[in-house]
Amino acid sequence: MKKTLPILSISFRPFFILAALIAVVNPVAWILNYQGHLSLPLTNVSPMFWHGHEMIFGFSGALIAGFILTASANWTSSSPYSGGPLLFLISLWLLERISYFLPLNESMLFFTMNLFFPTLTIMLLIKLLNFPKQKYVFIPILMILTIAKFSHSWGNLFSHDLIEVSGRHTATSIIRLIVLLIAGRVTPFFTRKKIEGVEITLPAWINPVSLIPIALLVVPWPESTPRTFLALVYLVAILGNITRQLMWKPHKTIKVPILFILHIGIALINLSLIQEFVGLFNENMYFAKANLHMLMTGGLGTVAMGIMSRVSLGHTGRVIEADKTVVLAYFCVIFGALLRVVTPLFFPDSYIESLYFSSSIWALGFLIFIIRFWGVLTGPRPDGK
Repeated sequence: MKKTLPILSISFRPFFILAALIAVVNPVAWILNYQGHLSLPLTNVSPMFWHGHEMIFGFSGALIAGFILTASANWTSSSPYSGGPLLFLISLWLLERISYFLPLNESMLFFTMNLFFPTLTIMLLIKLLNFPKQKYVFIPILMILTIAKFSHSWGNLFSHDLIEVSGRHTATSIIRLIVLLIAGRVTPFFTRKKIEGVEITLPAWINPVSLIPIALLVVPWPESTPRTFLALVYLVAILGNITRQLMWKPHKTIKVPILFILHIGIALINLSLIQEFVGLFNENMYFAKANLHMLMTGGLGTVAMGIMSRVSLGHTGRVIEADKTVVLAYFCVIFGALLRVVTPLFFPDSYIESLYFSSSIWALGFLIFIIRFWGVLTGPRPDGK
């Protein structure tokens, strides 16, 4: 019987590499194109759409697949997807990434760029078929994300602006929900396991109060929606999620970078909520999509680095500690994201020039991750398991 290559033995191995790879290539290629140094041979889509769509769906798609298929095997005490089925899913992800550069008409491009999430949803459903606790949470979430991707791509390809914008809003908001939902499960668990003597007791009401308003924000509310209603939803979401994070005792993790990085990422997500709340009354908060980048490059990017480094070490039988190289990767992602957000808000005259630095520093963090974890993710476990 042919032995499966280590990189195809479980989903987090290839998909974490792919997530980091797109995080390096996409921002750098886009900024070089935006500044006139590089021509992207795209068909039927603009470089701006390509950049945004790929970072929302390509980057997060790889992260979600790597994490959720790995976790589902643990939840169900079953063998993870590996070998041929995993390679098939990887191939669909790669096909979506290259489809923008193929000589396809709008209809064919729409088809080829929307194969990954439906397949991922079906694969997860097969795993969770007899596990309703997880099935009735994550399958609807993936279905919403799939519909959002359809909407965002359809709206752009066939010039329906409202559908495109609604798809982007729904996707980024459901990704925020996914991150906060998973963070609520893993952050207290990781902290209890890593720091001896830490007691984290959460009241039954804290997760619903934190996550229900986040779920409400997934809805692309029309312009006619009263701002007082949206402001109330944002206030509950902000207060609930800040309170919940404080209950996780982040101060106890300051000296443990591989834990503290998660708290920094969650804090940046909370800041994105504050930004959007202020944006209800001051549109300057949305200048240069600063709010979107606070959420995606700041919140998602930072939490992703924390999760990817911990899972990569823990699930390959290594000591779960962030060495100096990993901490440098953390710093680059956080600093690059903050530079991307702070500059347009407070130093708008320097915004264009700052894009070189913010994009390259953020991408450098993921390049460091690839270099540091390439052997970890592509090679066998040191314990032989």
